[in-house]
Amino acid sequence: MNNENFLSKYGLSVEPGSVKIGETYPIYGMITNIINDQPGEVLVEINFTIKAYLNLTSKEKVELIKRRSFDPAIFVSTIIDMESGNTVIDCHTVVFGKKSEFDA
Repeated sequence: MNNENFLSKYGLSVEPGSVKIGETYPIYGMITNIINDQPGEVLVEINFTIKAYLNLTSKEKVELIKRRSFDPAIFVSTIIDMESGNTVIDCHTVVFGKKSEFDA
């Protein structure tokens, strides 16, 4: 079944959209770089393009973020800036998937 038939069959449609500064969205991706790892000033890169401020004040939470870099997660975040091709967000919550027993 091709996409058009699937969409028609279930009465679905695909609409273009965009995010707005000041709005909160779930962003799916992974931490691809840790720019600053000082508690209270944590800045990471998500999906190679999004700069995200994380409100982490303990070394333990910063270490957890470091260990889970490159693991898929959902980042519940408010858009701060989208100027000059850079997206900057304030991340309120990070939800990582459960690690399997086979993960190292």
